[in-house]
Amino acid sequence: MSWRWALARRVATLVGGGTGGPGAAQAQRLFSSSGALPGRLHPAPPQIRNKVVGCRGAAFVNSRWLHDATQCQTRQDGVSRAEEQQDPFELVADELSILGNRLRSMVVAEVPKLESAAEYFFKVGAEGKRFRPTVLLLMASALKFPIPESTDVGVFSILASKLRTRQQNIAEITEMIHVASLLHDDVLDDADTRRGVTSLNCIMGNKLSVLAGDFLLSRACVALAALGNTEVVSLMATAVGHLVTGETMQMSTSREQRRSMEYYLQKTYYKTASLISNSCKAVAILAGHTAEVSVLAYEYGRNLGLAFQLIDDVLDFTGTSASLGKGSLSDIRHVITAILSFLLYFIYSIHHLK
Repeated sequence: MSWRWALARRVATLVGGGTGGPGAAQAQRLFSSSGALPGRLHPAPPQIRNKVVGCRGAAFVNSRWLHDATQCQTRQDGVSRAEEQQDPFELVADELSILGNRLRSMVVAEVPKLESAAEYFFKVGAEGKRFRPTVLLLMASALKFPIPESTDVGVFSILASKLRTRQQNIAEITEMIHVASLLHDDVLDDADTRRGVTSLNCIMGNKLSVLAGDFLLSRACVALAALGNTEVVSLMATAVGHLVTGETMQMSTSREQRRSMEYYLQKTYYKTASLISNSCKAVAILAGHTAEVSVLAYEYGRNLGLAFQLIDDVLDFTGTSASLGKGSLSDIRHVITAILSFLLYFIYSIHHLK
């Protein structure tokens, strides 16, 4: 999984505008200090970096990738480079376990059959990569709680604990929304596998799968309301709307739109990146950060989400059913747009360089 994570972050840099572009700077601003995402990205301006991070260093660029020469305070304290390069999923493994238990308790229903359907992808072994909760927990770790220096240590500990719980709630809500979209997608695509197991629609039928997805969305709404933050509610509602928009775009593309890379990326943003980016922004807002920092969190989530889906689409060609947890080439009719667009752009560039 570590190679895929590293590749996603590199592609995120390119999606954000090149190796020296805003995507690289935004990612470095958010993640260079806490060790949450060991990085190879361009450093942020001091006025932004000092607000969010505590890492100092410089970076250099070669013709293709950005290589980090950052030297963190943790390394100065004797932490080895190998320890800094930890698998990001391992950094929050304990919290992910807690989140898994909470999610299973949140989908309890009065009707046993509905409960069985709703918890289908929250059971141990069918939880998937849990990529989105991992990103959000790491984002929460990177965005340190802004608090006056005069605050009592005991009070700070209580506030930090409450904040972390609320940020964990965002991770739970995001995962419920994501799983609901998977249940609905599998019905639309007539899929027979998901996350390495038989899809719910094949076991319980399309109707119950759709109802289970609706039930998860209702539980996510209840959890959102409990946070009591209207801006966060608006962000997450926007992400749900984008999921529907993206699926509709995928279902109703014209011949011209299939040849458009811009259309493909917009659809990819709606279907994948919007939920990640708006959730990252919600984490920053709950921590009380400025609008500037919240936008940076959003942009990082957007670029990482796009990169993640681009890689997932490529793996649809190169991966196997066993490694993907679903049938390979299952999304071929949608991925081919990106492949052809890249190929045509490459041929066009070579032609004009002659």
